[in-house]
Amino acid sequence: MACHQTVRAGSPTIAKLRQFHESGTSIPWVRVYRLPEFVFFSHAKHLNGGARCADCHGQVEERDVVAKEVSTSMITCMNCHAERRVRVDCSVCHQLGQ
Repeated sequence: MACHQTVRAGSPTIAKLRQFHESGTSIPWVRVYRLPEFVFFSHAKHLNGGARCADCHGQVEERDVVAKEVSTSMITCMNCHAERRVRVDCSVCHQLGQ
């Protein structure tokens, strides 16, 4: 809920999420983005590195319901990393030797 303390905080949809959060009840998510099991992804690392939600998810701050707007293909991620001049070696996203 960290983002939604400021992003669309007054939205009725966000109010429903807040109720789940405050009651400790699991949110019945409908998965929009799914990465293969062999890919490691950390939202925290991306946000700490300066990425914005919209970079990977489109203009989510304008949406009540999220749909897949940006590809999560390997080439999309590699291009983004190259543009930002961050590591692109395999071990960034893949646990090698597993």
